[in-house]
Amino acid sequence: MTRTGLDRLHRRLIIVLALSGLVAFSASAGFEPISAILAGIALIVALVRPPGRTGAKRLERIWIPLAGVLLLRIVIAVAAGGVDVVIPVVDLLLLLLCAEALRGPGHTNDVRLYALIFALFLAATAYRPGVAFGLAFASLVVLGSLTLAIGLVRRKVHAFQVDSPPIGRRFVTTSVALSGVTLMTSAIVFVTFPRISRDWSGRGDVLARSIAGFADEVSLGQHGSSIYSNPEIVLRVEFPEALPENPLGLHWRGRSYDRFDGIRWSRTENQRPSNVPTTWYRDRWPDSVIEQRIYAAPLDTRVVFGLHPLVGIDTESRIQPLFDQAGDFFYWGNEEPIYTAWSMAEDPPADELRAATRGFMPDRERYLQLPRLPDRIAALADSIAGGLENRYDQTVAIRDWLRGEFGYTRELPATAAQTSLDYFLFERREGHCEYFSTAMVVMLRSLGIHARNVNGFLGGRWNEFGQYLAVTQNEAHSWVEVWFPGYGWVEFDPTPGGSAGAADADLGWLFPGMLWFDGIQFRWNKWILDYSLAEQVDLFGAIGDLLNRSDTIEDSEDLGFGPLWIGLTMLALLAGTVGWLRRGRSRTRPESVAYLALLDAARRAGLVGTEPVTPNGLLSAVASARPAAEAPARALVDRYQRVRFGGEAGGQGVREEMADALRRARRAISSSERVDRREGEW
Repeated sequence: MTRTGLDRLHRRLIIVLALSGLVAFSASAGFEPISAILAGIALIVALVRPPGRTGAKRLERIWIPLAGVLLLRIVIAVAAGGVDVVIPVVDLLLLLLCAEALRGPGHTNDVRLYALIFALFLAATAYRPGVAFGLAFASLVVLGSLTLAIGLVRRKVHAFQVDSPPIGRRFVTTSVALSGVTLMTSAIVFVTFPRISRDWSGRGDVLARSIAGFADEVSLGQHGSSIYSNPEIVLRVEFPEALPENPLGLHWRGRSYDRFDGIRWSRTENQRPSNVPTTWYRDRWPDSVIEQRIYAAPLDTRVVFGLHPLVGIDTESRIQPLFDQAGDFFYWGNEEPIYTAWSMAEDPPADELRAATRGFMPDRERYLQLPRLPDRIAALADSIAGGLENRYDQTVAIRDWLRGEFGYTRELPATAAQTSLDYFLFERREGHCEYFSTAMVVMLRSLGIHARNVNGFLGGRWNEFGQYLAVTQNEAHSWVEVWFPGYGWVEFDPTPGGSAGAADADLGWLFPGMLWFDGIQFRWNKWILDYSLAEQVDLFGAIGDLLNRSDTIEDSEDLGFGPLWIGLTMLALLAGTVGWLRRGRSRTRPESVAYLALLDAARRAGLVGTEPVTPNGLLSAVASARPAAEAPARALVDRYQRVRFGGEAGGQGVREEMADALRRARRAISSSERVDRREGEW
């Protein structure tokens, strides 16, 4: 390699580091289109075809006045106050970085470029750095070690006027290997350095997101359009104890609405208490609790989501959960809500709810309120359930009638006149979930049964890589809660089965990739950014227990502080690596994953509803609606039951057999669905 080639290689490595710094800051603070794009173009030009001395001098006539403008902008931002000053400072930093990069390989400005790149990475850490920052940091360590080594050789080559510097493959390999030591040292420092705060707060406020259905009002008046797909994830739910049997049918409760004016649902202010003592749920409902660890996106309406009924909440971030007079949970604080929730896993038995006729009733002015509606709506409710003896049978009758007689669609009514509840019940006979929940609440209230509308999310997508349930805006849902004396509010869902994941059909092949990347980002946030003092104490406690149980060290006091510290740090690194790998392994048995996939396919085809279903019930539904899928579905369900409940050993052969049965069952379900559509069109 010649001296000129060495200069060119060194300069290109520095510019690649500068591009990594640009990616790191854009991924952390947010992509600033103008400054990031211009800086990226300038750095790519410097990498591919840097200007000569004449061009560099001409560019200086632009850099100097522009730098003065940016400096003035920083002064104004500091004087104004309340403005994020880091962004203007970084814009000036990017300008200086591009100016230095475009000077060409003949200039000895290496130290200035190193300093500017380091400052860019340092600015990125002022925000909440994501996975892209981690990759950029790794490139900084690896390429930085190589760049510094080549830069040192370059200085010596110029100092001693060497024409052919001895840069070969072994030199590059050794320099890159040095970066591995640097990364390991960084990991040791990260694990062992004392945590100052529990959460990574970052600069700026956490952005609150607005989602239809969680404001103070919910309207049925939208028309002339359609409900479009939105795959943005709003909840990530882990199940520390065990995965529920039907995670795709879980109702993630958000807010309740008690007042209906014919078009809009709203929440009454200053109402009398209508919540339930926690002891009712714990003592009178079945004694089984489900634990959920929830990582929620911050919304402009600060709702605490969870399965109904919530009987306990333990916050993992600096938020304060509270409940209002309606029994809905909300929180104070500006951080992302991270909490562990405990809920009752099963509803009270039907016989007990049938017998619940006397006891405390909530405010009838709120939960029996009805606007002026056509008389035929009340007559319809009476014709369906008026002859039944108790409120449970009446509720189930109306729910089942709506499920069986109506269809689900994401298409909104064509005109404003067609948005009414009366038109939905007697003319259109199809709609989205809020029409079904509204119809059920109104008919129940006309029979004197206390009921309210509830919004939240239904189901989600299981992220196998991250081992959590990803709930997107597509799963936004509405259902009903009915009051039973002595038991409180019990949920009922009148929306037909097969509607919960309908919006996912438009996402195409890109959505699985989005889930995979979200799993990476989730793990990064959980085990890197939110690595807390409590987790650090637990880690070192585990290491201490391991050392105390060791019989190979007879007198640890003779070891001295240095070897003991090195041993502890290396054990900490090893424990962190093993923990990371173990968390990456599936906690769900492969047999259960295959069964859940079959359940998901049947649910999305409308063969089963969102309520819990037994394996035999699922098989019966598939066999009756899709005869071609019966044989592979039966093979899969039979193998699942024998392994899960019969004690039969699994193994690679069993997994392959179930995977083949799942593929054939899915193909038969989807092909039969297409035939049904063609016959319907014909």
